[in-house]
Amino acid sequence: MKTTVFSATGDQGLAQVQALIAAGHDVTAVSRRPQASELPETVKRQPADYADHDSLLKAVEGAEAILLNLPSTSFQAAEPLIEATRVIAAAAANSPTLKTLVFNTSMPVPDIRMDIAAQDARLEMREILLASGAPVIVIQPVVYLDNLLKAWAWPQIDRENLIHYPHSETLDVCWICHADLAKLMVAAAERPALAGRVLAVGGPEAIRGPDLARRLGAVWDRPLRFQSMPPETCGEVMASVFKSTASLDSETLAREMTRKYVWYNDPDDRPFYVDMGPVLKELPVSLTPLEDWAAQQVLPISA
Repeated sequence: MKTTVFSATGDQGLAQVQALIAAGHDVTAVSRRPQASELPETVKRQPADYADHDSLLKAVEGAEAILLNLPSTSFQAAEPLIEATRVIAAAAANSPTLKTLVFNTSMPVPDIRMDIAAQDARLEMREILLASGAPVIVIQPVVYLDNLLKAWAWPQIDRENLIHYPHSETLDVCWICHADLAKLMVAAAERPALAGRVLAVGGPEAIRGPDLARRLGAVWDRPLRFQSMPPETCGEVMASVFKSTASLDSETLAREMTRKYVWYNDPDDRPFYVDMGPVLKELPVSLTPLEDWAAQQVLPISA
């Protein structure tokens, strides 16, 4: 199957490229600078920019499946990406070859607008795609295990044996890894009959913070502990980490991240909890147990 992967050089997109290759598909990797990336040599590289609509049309041309990943609207202005979504949706709807378009929201998305910029933008993108007439399947993942190895989390894990994360200690979180999200998206792309569906996805089990620390610590041979970070602190940390690359100013970024994590901790909505049983009946993949994921990681070295 000729499959086009947008944002193919990002963490999520690259995992999808690898999963598609493993499944025997013909892959076109789309990014702004695909030639400068570490993409596998077997993939076709297609340069494109979300602000260059002609390049988006060229990227869609001839695809039988599209895996659509878009830059984070937590750190970037949403409207240019929403407009790019309109362009891709229209091209997909008019494509004579396309069988499936799988949209990765990259985060939980509520069904109503909540005055949280990132979620509201993702909801609008979802609405545009589903209304386009294209064969769209929406995959909505929860939080990523891989985030624990990033600059906003790993230094404290490495230096203080502390998982300091903006989850309450009693929050049930179905952490998912990028590799499992990729497998689920490939499975969706292979199933055109699922067009029109919106599927929340997570990992194989719900894990609370203290248990996460204990179990990761056992694999990594560290006395890890968990401490709940206030959402306001998380907003400040993320604003500091991304201030040099985000298009949003630090104050706006911090405010939006705070709003987002207040909702993530909502005990009624439970956006980080997913019962994967029904999902796996439709997307029959093997999810990675926490300990297996931990053992597979090459841990970063803190500066």
